[in-house]
Amino acid sequence: MTDKADRSRVIIIGAGILGLASAYHMLQRDRDLDLLVVDRLNGSGRGNTARSAAGYRDMFSSPLNRALSRGSIAFYEQVQAETNIGLKRLGYLWLNTLDQRPRFHATLAAMAAAGVQFDILDPEELRRHMPEMGSEVLAQVIWGRNCGILNPNLLCRFYEKKIRALGGGFAYGVEVTGFTSDDQGRISGVKLGEQYIRPGTVVVATGAWINPTMKLAGLEIPVVPIKRQLFAVAAKTGSRQRLLCTKGFNADNLLPLTIMPGGAFLRPTTGAFILGFANKDQPPGLEEHPAADPDFFVSRIRPQIVPYFPAFREAMPEYAWAGH
Repeated sequence: MTDKADRSRVIIIGAGILGLASAYHMLQRDRDLDLLVVDRLNGSGRGNTARSAAGYRDMFSSPLNRALSRGSIAFYEQVQAETNIGLKRLGYLWLNTLDQRPRFHATLAAMAAAGVQFDILDPEELRRHMPEMGSEVLAQVIWGRNCGILNPNLLCRFYEKKIRALGGGFAYGVEVTGFTSDDQGRISGVKLGEQYIRPGTVVVATGAWINPTMKLAGLEIPVVPIKRQLFAVAAKTGSRQRLLCTKGFNADNLLPLTIMPGGAFLRPTTGAFILGFANKDQPPGLEEHPAADPDFFVSRIRPQIVPYFPAFREAMPEYAWAGH
């Protein structure tokens, strides 16, 4: 074993999923690294990672995105075989109107040629699975098979446990307050509170906060965060519970993550649905403590869901949250 003083020091800023995955794979490749993950919060995955809808898919028009997602999905399935990270291959359902169908033609052809697993369902076939669906007209239903959900908190615990076992360390509740640079402008040190550390490598994995982080080094990063809101609606009884426990799509007998023609989605979870919508008119900007707006659920999400799933007509969220 190499003496610690001779080991290459790496500092990873950010203990969300980006930082944890980076640390894990770096240590897998080189166990002699003196690696430290730092985060201003008091634990791993407590920023945007914990606020994620945590869905995964390989249904992409971009070959690069397909390759990245396939590698990630295969890795997560290996992890699930070792320890529970809440991974469920539920599938995704895209509900399309007549106007939308032509826009998907080229993308579906490219995905089929690339071996992506999906089926195109007749809307009436979907209604046989879900007899309480609304009467709104659908032209096409796309069923992505190699898609699903997982638990981001459990995944973070897996990463943290493995990083520690591989010799990596963590410093929580520690804020990066500055950087030092060499005479060529390259970062040569990280200021943690009042202490400077001179690592060989710095990995900045602060996600939505990357621009304010790098401004400390005099750098401008063209990443603009956009707030996203999620709302949990109970589905423990009645028609919503029956919808949640839709059979015929997966071994868990749960409704796949379902995307409405307008973009709002239903994501199943234990005894509830998580509802979200990536609205295009959301003003960009970083909010230090983002909060969900109940009116957004009532005015922007629920109206998209109800025509297809009337069980949500009077639904109100039990709780809600927001991230970037």
